[in-house]
Amino acid sequence: MSNESRKKSGNGNEIDVDVIGISVCPPYQGYVVILKEHGGERWLPIFIGAAEAQAISLLLQGLEYARPLTYDLFESILLAGGIKIGQVTVTELKDNTYYALVHMEDLKGEAKSIDARPSDAIALALKTKARIRVTKQVMDSASITGEPVSPTEVDLVAQLNQKLKEALDIEAYEEAARIRDQIRALEQKIGPDKGGSTGKKNKSS
Repeated sequence: MSNESRKKSGNGNEIDVDVIGISVCPPYQGYVVILKEHGGERWLPIFIGAAEAQAISLLLQGLEYARPLTYDLFESILLAGGIKIGQVTVTELKDNTYYALVHMEDLKGEAKSIDARPSDAIALALKTKARIRVTKQVMDSASITGEPVSPTEVDLVAQLNQKLKEALDIEAYEEAARIRDQIRALEQKIGPDKGGSTGKKNKSS
């Protein structure tokens, strides 16, 4: 599908959503970001990679690494160029893969939309505090009602990274080393392969 046709697909009825967390969806052990509709009972789980899950978890908790992450860099570049993110939209689900658009406006007021993976679009929206929306077609066809799945170790890794940053800031290197060992142990437990495509619900986004 062309980028132009994807842009057109985002122009229909859209539903505002909140990112309510990162979870594991059993039995496949794939990471999902959960989007909950405003004022409703439906939530949309989108499979994402382990690295993207940790980045979104950090953003949800307002935590930071000692050095800028990819989304920090994206925000800095956009700000330097005078570009504002208006919203991001999960536009469609095709062949078990979700698609998204990032809607931007430049200094001249010209609107542009860029094709993106939902995980990248959501992380960028969280970083820039932009609106997150899902097309009605996607929500109607792929959403779930009831209680979301349980949280994982991802949030704990994010919290430990914040503690590591604080320990390094005050030069508590022994404590920093201990925290770093905890992070590594958790990351090995999580594993980079568990966030990928399961072939059951949808591909990693």
